[in-house]
Amino acid sequence: MIGESSLWFPRMCAVCGKELIPGENTLCVHCLFHLPKTYHWQLYLNPLLTSFHALSHLTGAVAFLYFREASPYRKLLHRFKYGGMCEVGLYMGELFGKELCEEWGMPTGLTPPGTGKERRPVLVPIPMSGRKRRKRGYNQAEWLAAGLSASTGWPVDVTAVRRVKEKTSQTVYDKEQRQENMKNAFQAKTLSYSDVLLVDDVVTTGATMESCAHALWKKNPDLKLGFLSLAFVE
Repeated sequence: MIGESSLWFPRMCAVCGKELIPGENTLCVHCLFHLPKTYHWQLYLNPLLTSFHALSHLTGAVAFLYFREASPYRKLLHRFKYGGMCEVGLYMGELFGKELCEEWGMPTGLTPPGTGKERRPVLVPIPMSGRKRRKRGYNQAEWLAAGLSASTGWPVDVTAVRRVKEKTSQTVYDKEQRQENMKNAFQAKTLSYSDVLLVDDVVTTGATMESCAHALWKKNPDLKLGFLSLAFVE
């Protein structure tokens, strides 16, 4: 049944803008069916993992979607990251987690099943600067992690890492400049668990993920660490 509020404020698809019908959530059926999925979870040595060649001891890296500048799905990510639509991250995180569960059964980590290294990780969202959080009102990585947790059962720890330096926007830099900009940007604490999956919204050069990973390994040298991202820039 359509509630009274839906009659006055119809729910719209976050991609195409079409009015959603009962049973649809965030995306219409058409846009949901055509999501530009990477299917990284079906291939351990996927393009995202190989892009982090300098981090040879990563347990894995998986993105849910491809980010393409000309794609209409760019609107989905933009609305989540900048438009205040936190529920997009929660919903997409749930979809992402369900894909992992369907591929591996109830998953216990990014290392391929059958290798003797199955894990039950803790989700750690990449923290953002206090200035950005005040401006935006939320950390999009935390919402994505909450959605992943809802469908996988993995716990979330938002206190494992903190941002210790305010950095200028990454969007104006190339890969080397981004890496320099992110040096020593994070500080981690000693953890009581041994498995972490860092969670972020979009991976472009990977500089933010790398910097956060180094901070965690500095305090926890034996930590098993992998990456999860909503989108990967082609």
